Amino acid sequence: MKVVGITHVALELSSPTRTERYLHDILGMQLIRQGYMRGEYVRVMGSPTHQRTNPPMLVLYNRPFIQRGRLRHVGFGVDGDLDAAVVDLRRRGYEVDGEDILVAPGGLRIKIDSFTHPRPLVQGDPTTTMADSRLDAKLPCLVRGIHHLALECGDPTALLDWQAEVFGLNYRRHHDRRGEWISQIYYQDATPDGIGRKMSLLPLFLRAGIHRTDLNHIAFDMPDCDAALTLIESRGVPVDFPQDAIIHGPEEVWYQIDSRDKPFPVDHPANQTGVTLIPYHNR
Repeated sequence: MKVVGITHVALELSSPTRTERYLHDILGMQLIRQGYMRGEYVRVMGSPTHQRTNPPMLVLYNRPFIQRGRLRHVGFGVDGDLDAAVVDLRRRGYEVDGEDILVAPGGLRIKIDSFTHPRPLVQGDPTTTMADSRLDAKLPCLVRGIHHLALECGDPTALLDWQAEVFGLNYRRHHDRRGEWISQIYYQDATPDGIGRKMSLLPLFLRAGIHRTDLNHIAFDMPDCDAALTLIESRGVPVDFPQDAIIHGPEEVWYQIDSRDKPFPVDHPANQTGVTLIPYHNR
């Protein structure tokens, strides 16, 4: 079983509608569908332009009165048959629940998913009543998909070991960036991006002393970082370059501008690493 990308990120928010409006107005994302999924009210955001088979990119769960947005789960798109992947995981002794979710170290919930053949909505279940939304075919969307999901983690080694064991990821990289210790794991034969980077789907920011793995930021894959930057800032939204081209959204959820094809150049402020405190090393 090989992971080919992140299909979606599920967030818990005190006001999903506020995040929906923000993503629509700034990035051109649209409400794909809404309603009750297994008894929980959700709003599904995505890009019908870029992801026609499995368009959801963000699934927004309603959690009134929480202080900031938090991660519910991340969807891993697997290469091959979804049912076969779940059967294989269970055969190997991993517990996968009825939503195709398994739990990693630090409580990280990973949903086994597919870009090409996702699970259809449950039929005949009164707790699942989703309605498709009317889409604006003329609205351009800056976002093609999820580039990566950066996490804050108390024990990166345990989570790296688990990903290697479950998904066969086989190359690790550890480095510091502006005083942050970051760990990554990916397939050694991964295709580099436009500036030669090979990146983990789940870069881990070390947070010593925490026990629950949680959200740092969501990086969106866009066709061209510079073009996206110009358009986003023309809409009155500042982009934080000391923090890697981050946009600060509602409820303290951060979104990053990134691209597999045309990322920011190596000498761009978004790629300046700051003062190196610990030597880079790979293995």
